[in-house]
Amino acid sequence: MSSPIPGVVAWAVIGYVTVLLSARLWFGGQAVVDRLVNHMGLWSIATLLIFRCASTPTIDDPANQLALVCILMNTTYLYSVGRLAEADSEPDAVWRYQRNAALLALAATASIVLVAASARYAGQSVDLHLTGVGLVIGCAFAVTYNTFVINRICLGALRHVDTPRAARIVCIGLIGSNVVICGAHALSLSQLATEWPDGPQLSLVHAAFTVWVAINATLHAIPLVAELVLRAGMDRATRTCRQLLPLWRDLTAAVPEIVMPVDARHGSDPVTRLLRMTVEIRDAMLHLGAYLPAEADETQRNTVRASESDRGIADYAHRLVRAVQARRAGLPPAGTGAPSLLPVVAHDFDAELAHLIDLARIWPRAKAAVE
Repeated sequence: MSSPIPGVVAWAVIGYVTVLLSARLWFGGQAVVDRLVNHMGLWSIATLLIFRCASTPTIDDPANQLALVCILMNTTYLYSVGRLAEADSEPDAVWRYQRNAALLALAATASIVLVAASARYAGQSVDLHLTGVGLVIGCAFAVTYNTFVINRICLGALRHVDTPRAARIVCIGLIGSNVVICGAHALSLSQLATEWPDGPQLSLVHAAFTVWVAINATLHAIPLVAELVLRAGMDRATRTCRQLLPLWRDLTAAVPEIVMPVDARHGSDPVTRLLRMTVEIRDAMLHLGAYLPAEADETQRNTVRASESDRGIADYAHRLVRAVQARRAGLPPAGTGAPSLLPVVAHDFDAELAHLIDLARIWPRAKAAVE
């Protein structure tokens, strides 16, 4: 077999990338970066399939020449993704550049095919040596410098202390995969100049490109996994909303006027929904402060089997249940001057949210004890 990659590995990678790309096309967005990544995935699959069709591992095989064409197209899309990641790049300008880069890749393709065909017609070797044919093909394939652009952007992101851990992992993976393909290209140029290392000319490129495709397909699938988790309602914000829902439903039923209208543009966003629920719970607790009874009796204290650290929230939950009942029954405020919010100091949103989750956890038992 001419390929340096075992058939079972090559077809496994092709199937893996095809499944991920199909899922991206089905569930992915229509943003410019999504379209660029999807086009790059299509060219990657085409490259791997063409490599499998090659009868020899040398440049004189037309299949390998077409595979080089696909690699060139991949690098143009990779460069466009890097350009789009820069803050001062406009999507329309990136698409215009992509069209120009594609024309450059096609011109390089034409030079490879024409020079190889003319060399075969003249009975000359098409191998990568310091001859006219080898130099033309090597220069044409040097368009892969585009990989350095995405590396520069990833290194810039790694230098920022505010870059999230997940983004750092993605950047390291992209840099690693590009180093692999650039290393293979460097060895090919070394073979062009010094005839070292010995062996088939495109074996290193083929193997490195297969590794590059597998790594990049995995990294590009991360947004897809996040989207699937979001659609399944398993993201953190949605799970927290489900925890707060019984508490929010009872409090807003008692004070319906504090419910904010849902923004049609952002109403379905889990983070926005969680923020809105938190604010509405706080507003409802403020309105219900005047209805809070002064003390929770000893029977209620013993009913809720809470730990000592939860005692304050448990007592407050009982009093808040009675305040909800009084408000919904139309009773006048108790006028006790009791504090309206949780008896726990929260210095930031995360701490306050944690206290509300504790209250929501105790809420069903508190309702059952009072009712």
